[in-house]
Amino acid sequence: MKNLSKIFLSLFTLAITSCSVEDVQDRPIIEATDAPVLTAPATGAIYEITPANATQLFDRFAWTAASFGGDVVVTYQVEIAKLDDKAFAKPQLVQSSNTNNVAVTGENLNKAAIALGVTPFVSTSVLARVKAVVGTQSIGSKPIEIAIKAFKTAPLLGVPGNHQGWNFAGLTAAYQLKPSAKGNSDFSGYVYLDGIFKFLEATDDLVFSDKNTFYGDGGAGILDTKGGNLSAPAGYYFIKADTQKLTYSLELQVWGIIGDGAIGWGDNDDIVMTFNRAKNVWEAKGVTLKDGGIKFRKNKKWGGDYGDKTMDGILDQEGDNNIKSTAGTYDITLDLTNKTYTLVKK
Repeated sequence: MKNLSKIFLSLFTLAITSCSVEDVQDRPIIEATDAPVLTAPATGAIYEITPANATQLFDRFAWTAASFGGDVVVTYQVEIAKLDDKAFAKPQLVQSSNTNNVAVTGENLNKAAIALGVTPFVSTSVLARVKAVVGTQSIGSKPIEIAIKAFKTAPLLGVPGNHQGWNFAGLTAAYQLKPSAKGNSDFSGYVYLDGIFKFLEATDDLVFSDKNTFYGDGGAGILDTKGGNLSAPAGYYFIKADTQKLTYSLELQVWGIIGDGAIGWGDNDDIVMTFNRAKNVWEAKGVTLKDGGIKFRKNKKWGGDYGDKTMDGILDQEGDNNIKSTAGTYDITLDLTNKTYTLVKK
């Protein structure tokens, strides 16, 4: 009986071995023989990408089919590399396709260019190719040279400097500028400065460190990523900075309270407030108010003034939005970072 079992086992093993050998012998050999050829775009194509056009289709990359010696599914990858990386040792993927063309978006082209290390907002020549891939086998087309003007925008712009001890990790909301809209390069905000400072980009996950991009002095009102420290006399400023145009401006401000609920609406009727650096708010204590209305304005001038149209404690800029006041003595605070205010009756 034991001998019979051994015979059956030997026959079964032989059958499996025979099938495996036949499968291997019948399996097609995959080997890249003919590389794809880029037919579009043409050498010298120029792409200028901005936050406004990033979601648009920029161009259609097209190529001839690659050959791998059999009927196989080929994945094509559009890649870019630095000019001195002719072997595409460190490429960046733009987009993939299983057909012989792909419509490339500005967003993907920009992402690949920034990852490659191009200088934002500067037209930079790079190599582009299409690579055909089947399993572990791949073959690339002859590269062409194109130019990409990419953009890079941070979610926040920090303002480190003497005023906060150059503490990059401590760039709280009091020392941050926000973009006008997500993805835009123009930032603004209120920051107390005291001597030298710089602008510092945050990462996408809102982290500030000395490894991020700095913007320093490039001349009057001009920013330079390699520039030295900027400087401003001690004071509270409304700051604008544009990391695409590489410009900035500082407006020194003193805030006050005006209105018939205080002294009046005259040119010199402002109750000047005091800035509390520890709390990052403007304060006026023991203010006598009357029944009426008040507003907050800067430098005893109109334009950019704040009121509260819905009386919810949140500031509304300009317009018919007087803050209603009732007779009494108040401690008043103005928080421009968070766009809020308080009237605390004593």
